[in-house]
Amino acid sequence: MAKRGIDISAHQGNIDLEALKSQIDFVIIRVGYGTKGTIDAKFTRNADLCRSLGIPVGFYWYSYALDIEGAKKEAQAMINAIAPYKDIVKFGVWFDMEDADGYKKKNGMPSNQTLRQMCAAFCEATENAGYYSGIYASESWFNNQLKGSEITPYDKWIAQWPTSGGKQTGLDTSASKRSDVHLWQFTSQGKFSGYSGNLDTNYAYLDNFPNPGSSTEPSTPTPEPSTPVSTQKFNIGDRVVISGNLYTSSNAKSPAGSVSKTTTNITRYAAGAAHPYNTTGDLGWMNESDIQLASNETPTAIVKGCKVKFTGTKSYSGIKLASWTTNSVFDVIEVSGDRVVIGKGTAVTAAVNMKDCVRV
Repeated sequence: MAKRGIDISAHQGNIDLEALKSQIDFVIIRVGYGTKGTIDAKFTRNADLCRSLGIPVGFYWYSYALDIEGAKKEAQAMINAIAPYKDIVKFGVWFDMEDADGYKKKNGMPSNQTLRQMCAAFCEATENAGYYSGIYASESWFNNQLKGSEITPYDKWIAQWPTSGGKQTGLDTSASKRSDVHLWQFTSQGKFSGYSGNLDTNYAYLDNFPNPGSSTEPSTPTPEPSTPVSTQKFNIGDRVVISGNLYTSSNAKSPAGSVSKTTTNITRYAAGAAHPYNTTGDLGWMNESDIQLASNETPTAIVKGCKVKFTGTKSYSGIKLASWTTNSVFDVIEVSGDRVVIGKGTAVTAAVNMKDCVRV
C-alpha cells in the first residue's frame, strides 16, 4: 500500500507536525538552497520535531547551480547539514532540479546535458556519503530537459498534479493513478486538519528508501543434497528450465534455440520441486551444460529474484556509477540477455553488464 507524506520548508512557518502526524506517513524536509549552502530557516526545527515525534523523513536541496561544480557544492552542503539526522532518513535525499523562480533562465540556462550531469554529480556525492539519492522535477522536465542516460542510475521524484474541471484533484487523487514511479508529488493543494494552508503531498510506493549498504548481505545458501539426474529427450508441452528460464509453450525461444518439437541433450532434474529455479512445483529442466546445478553446488546462473555482488564500476551504457556500488550486494530486478537491472528490493540502482555480476 502506498504511503502518503508531505514536503515542507520555511514557507510553512512553524508547522504543527504533531497535529499532522496521524494523517501522514512521512515528511520530506527542505535542507537548504543554492551553491553558497544557505540552510532553510526551519530545517533544524522540522528535523528535530520529526525525530521527537517518530516521523520518518527524507530531505531535499533546492538547486541554484548553473554548472557541475555548483551542484557538487550543493551536495556537500546537504551532506554536512543532514549528518546529525542520518538515523531518521528513510525516504531518501533529493536534488530539487527545477527553475520555479526563473533563476536559471535569467542567469544562463545550462544545456540539457549539463543539467543531467549536475543531477548525476549531486546524486553520486550524496550516495557516496551513504544516502539513497534521487532527483525531483516536474514530469515535463523529466521528459525534456532531464531525458538522458546520465541520470539513469538514480531514482526520480516526479511532480505531476492531476486535475478535474480545471482544478487539482488534491487529496482525492488515488495512489493507483500511477504505478511507474517510487515517489509522486500528486498535488500542491493538500488540505489537512491542523494546517490552514495548502501542502505539497506525495505518494511513496516503497515502505522506505534504503540507504546504500544498509541491507545485510545474505548468508551462504545451504547446499542442496546431491540428486540423481537422467538425460532424456524434451517433449512438446513439457515445462522446462533452460539456463535459469522457465519455458512452457511449444514455440518458446531459449539460449539453446527453439524448444519446439524435440531438443537433444535436455537434462531432467529428478527431484524437480526442490530445484532452486523451479518455483512452480513442476519438474525442473536444464541444459546439459548446466548439469552441475543438480549436484551439491550453489546455483551460479543470474536470474530475476536472485542476489548478486556487483564487481564493476560502470553501468550497462558505460556511465560511471557511484563508488559504493562496487562490491555491494543487490537484488536482480530484471535480466535481458547480458543486461542485468540491479537494485534494493524493487528500487532500481542501475542496469549493468552480466559479466560484472557474481551470484551470491
